[in-house]
Amino acid sequence: MASRPASRVLHAFLGLTGLAACFSTRVASADPVGDPGLEAPGPRATSAQPAPDELPPPSARWNGLIGGAATTAAWYGLALGSSYLWPDALGAKDLRIPVAGPWIAISHTGCGTVALAECSKVVVVLRAIATTLDAIGQAGGIAIMGQSLFLPTREREEAPKHSRLFEIHPTFDAGNNNLGFGVVGTF
Repeated sequence: MASRPASRVLHAFLGLTGLAACFSTRVASADPVGDPGLEAPGPRATSAQPAPDELPPPSARWNGLIGGAATTAAWYGLALGSSYLWPDALGAKDLRIPVAGPWIAISHTGCGTVALAECSKVVVVLRAIATTLDAIGQAGGIAIMGQSLFLPTREREEAPKHSRLFEIHPTFDAGNNNLGFGVVGTF
């Protein structure tokens, strides 16, 4: 088994790599495909702000908040469940702390007080991988919620305003010799 400082460095590296992956986002784009006989297109002009019609609707902000909260809750539920399934595992009580718990539990990865002959390296490695994935999942959910808070959206479109709220139209049914009135409008 790796020495304690070496495993901490490895866990710190894996954790920071996961955080960097969660927080680094890029916009996917493709170069326009043109006729192979034509010259290659020049550099694309990019603007700092997208056109208003390219922005997502205002509901995207709420969807991002709900999605991020659901992601964080799901990963926390997995950590909480595993902490109660294996309460004697090293760092199990740390997993009961939302968001920060898995990061704390990663630092406690190892055999603990178990005799070295009884400690399985495979179990320790699998537990460390699962804890790292859980930590990244919870941090990713928080990142999704943070991104949705600052998401630029297009303005709400208001319904056109009419001078009349409703209109009354006469109706006539020639087959039954009925005369009536119908109300049409925006309610």
